[in-house]
Amino acid sequence: MSEGRQLVAQVREAARRHSASWEALVPSSFRVNLDAEAAEEEAYAEMALAKRALRDHICEVYGISIRELSSLAMP
Repeated sequence: MSEGRQLVAQVREAARRHSASWEALVPSSFRVNLDAEAAEEEAYAEMALAKRALRDHICEVYGISIRELSSLAMP
């Protein structure tokens, strides 16, 4: 598997873990489980690191800035 595909897989897995931790933190519209707060914050931080690694890889491989990369996401 290429480095880029591995980074994408890592972002997807980190996002899955964050989603699960968010569901544990906010199990319903009317309830917040504060016991799950630390796990959610950790999962969010891990997801942010995975996204940054992917962004850095894309910018390095294609020779573009983060600003140029973000402009590609807009119509």
